[in-house]
Amino acid sequence: MTQRIALILLFISTLFTPNLSAEDYNRWHLPEGAKLRLGKGSLYDIKFTPDGNRIAVATSIGIWIYDAHTGEALALLVGHADIVTSLGFPADGRFLASGSLDGTVRLWDIETGKQMALFAGHWRGIAALAVSPDGKTVVSGGGLEGRLIFWDTETGEQIKRHTRYTDNLIHTFKIFLDRSRTLTYPNAIEGLAFSLDGQTFASGHSDGIIRLWDAGTGRKLSLIKADKHAFIWSLALSPDGKTLASSLPNAGVLLHTLQNGKSLSHRPVHHAHFPENLMFSPDGTTLIGTGGYYEKDRDTFHEGWDIHIHVWKVDTGALLRSFLMHDKSKSVEALALSPDGGTILTGGWDGAIHSWDAVTGKRSSFTSGHTRFHGRMLLFSDNAKTLTNWKDHDHIQSWNIDTGTQLIVPQDIKQISNQAHHQLLHSPDGKTSLAFNSDWKNIRLQDVASGHRISDITVHKDIIRSCAFSPDSKILASASRDMTIQLSEVTTGKQILTFETHTNATSAVAFSPDGKILAGGSVYDGRLGHSNLIRLWELPSGRVLTTLIGHTRSVDALQFSPDEKTLASSSDDGTILLWDLDKIIQSER
Repeated sequence: MTQRIALILLFISTLFTPNLSAEDYNRWHLPEGAKLRLGKGSLYDIKFTPDGNRIAVATSIGIWIYDAHTGEALALLVGHADIVTSLGFPADGRFLASGSLDGTVRLWDIETGKQMALFAGHWRGIAALAVSPDGKTVVSGGGLEGRLIFWDTETGEQIKRHTRYTDNLIHTFKIFLDRSRTLTYPNAIEGLAFSLDGQTFASGHSDGIIRLWDAGTGRKLSLIKADKHAFIWSLALSPDGKTLASSLPNAGVLLHTLQNGKSLSHRPVHHAHFPENLMFSPDGTTLIGTGGYYEKDRDTFHEGWDIHIHVWKVDTGALLRSFLMHDKSKSVEALALSPDGGTILTGGWDGAIHSWDAVTGKRSSFTSGHTRFHGRMLLFSDNAKTLTNWKDHDHIQSWNIDTGTQLIVPQDIKQISNQAHHQLLHSPDGKTSLAFNSDWKNIRLQDVASGHRISDITVHKDIIRSCAFSPDSKILASASRDMTIQLSEVTTGKQILTFETHTNATSAVAFSPDGKILAGGSVYDGRLGHSNLIRLWELPSGRVLTTLIGHTRSVDALQFSPDEKTLASSSDDGTILLWDLDKIIQSER
């Protein structure tokens, strides 16, 4: 009866929900005032559903749900106020658990996209999360605070909370005395793992210690001093709970033999260099992970820094096979293994999720769009139909802003780069250029033709992050880490107007084409606990027109379209938002 009611409610909800196809995902859950999103947010974790039919991807803007067979985007789950760092499913897949830098754990019904529960108990961000196979317990670990909390998923209450670890003061004191290693947060949690039987739980910490727990009571069973010189990067427990795999930057991968919650022995796996993302195969015979390739024999020494997917034989630690990642995948953020063990998914900084045959290593593209924008400049086409994001000569992307479709970058990349450089450093009339002094706090304005100094701008107390000339080339706006945007006369350097953000450092600034609006964007500050701001001011009065909230990381660049209908903002959260100025501004004037 309950299932029937749920299906009826789901059907009714579809009657009042726009029919958004996969092609419309860049319009799902937009912040107020935005009309399009380019990019799907930076990727942090990937998990298969237990039935293998869907993929959940943790990002900076929410949780994407994909069809595991087609790569089609099915839903975007939003609710977290910050980056979603980790995901987990119980064995029956009846809910999805997520942990975030906002300090909360949330449970989701991925059939409906509805949030089922919220657990709040961390005062800093959550770095790792694990779900017991029976789904009765979720364990969350604080990335900096080191707090470990066992949650009862049915009542929402804390079964056990560990906030301080005094179990090995001598080890911690040795780290403190070791000048080669400074640990601000020695108990920070790097990895969590449940055994398949749900009886044992492991936590890996930045002090190089692995702690084993009774999953039912949260009682500590034992600890393993892996290395006082390195933090634990990744953990995995074999399906039978008898083997624990751990990775450390300078010690590779270690396989620990467990019995009654204690480590009896350990042995290394071979050819493991800076390994991460460990995961056992469903039958427990192999271990999968990512990292560099280390090889040494009596005649040659070869150390490869290109990232590989490694498959090791658990009983011997021998390397069975390695698959070389794409050359753009210099960092792999997450790895997932299908329930049948036949498919590996990897997601990295290149923005793509790749699918790999676990045996042959054959690679195919699963989906893309999870890139990390660090664009220094946004460039609109003259007809305001195309937007280009420019970081440098090798990192240029273009979109049709009516459809959100990514376009092939024009062949004349040099011309785009020259245009971006010119726009960054020169006035619109081409007569004035700017240069920063060595501490990046002062600006010198020069005549392009003669090279002579025009004026110096010395009003900022901290590093300047961004500058923009007014359309008539008479005013320079400068955004600084001193939490101000200053308007100065180009000819004299005289300060005209100061805009104070009062929240965090400013990182981007732009004038509207008619010079009547100034836009400023902020740097991310995790202490604030909210999304970063884009503020619009009216000129010349300096009156605040409105504040736009939507990005979850620093705003890198701002640009108005030539027709003044759109403001584009690029962010470290992996998205570009297009704001509807017709609706936002006209109501304010």
